Amino acid sequence: MTVVPRRRGARSGHAHAATDGARPGWSAHGFDHFEGAIAAGAFASGDQVVVGLWRDSPLGHFADVMWIRPDGERVLLAPAPEVAAFVGELYRFDRVEVVGVRGGWNGRYVEVAAGPLLVQLLPGERDWRSWVFAARPRALRRAPGWLAVEDRLVGPLGRLLIGGAQGVRVRGTSPGGRRELYSIDDYRRVVAGSLLLDGRDAGALDDLRPDIGVGLSAFPSAPAMVNLVTLIEPRSGWSSRARSDGLHPAPAGPRS
Repeated sequence: MTVVPRRRGARSGHAHAATDGARPGWSAHGFDHFEGAIAAGAFASGDQVVVGLWRDSPLGHFADVMWIRPDGERVLLAPAPEVAAFVGELYRFDRVEVVGVRGGWNGRYVEVAAGPLLVQLLPGERDWRSWVFAARPRALRRAPGWLAVEDRLVGPLGRLLIGGAQGVRVRGTSPGGRRELYSIDDYRRVVAGSLLLDGRDAGALDDLRPDIGVGLSAFPSAPAMVNLVTLIEPRSGWSSRARSDGLHPAPAGPRS
């Protein structure tokens, strides 16, 4: 079933997905690297979703969904037990479910079906904010020392660049007790979206709450898609690779 992203009050058309391959995960700087994108939005029903699209990670390529229900319950929808164990141990959830997860980035927008959810998020065109993030040399934005500097700057500069940046961090300790850093490559505002819950329309796209209470960082309140590498302090024993059938790789950011 295809649900096309809606602007506020707009009607939908149709779109088609494309399939591509994945690359193996890797580690450097003593951290495990998860490379891909995060897309997030909230809806009039009070439901909020954060979709992770990981094309390169120690767990293979996969997508997962963090679902915050209107009553505040935090639910992780993971495609495999290995992903559920890793992400569920790293962040803070009230419930973790292993479900079928299909979809991803189709070249135009994000479409993911996970358990009872079918979500679509359409990013707008890249603008000056995208190129500000991409202007930093790649080697610099992958360096943990530089990310520590960015973490001190993200408050005032983040509000200027993306607005609604209260609580946004790029460096810190996850609720699971491991050091974590976010190396941001690209930022695009999400301009339209839709969410079905067991076939029920969750309503118009809306701003996220200031802090969804899952990880070390809040997500910007304005719906957005962020291309990034997440650097996570490894813990012994994580050697499994999980791949979700039917997933399409995350979008690539600007080349630099």
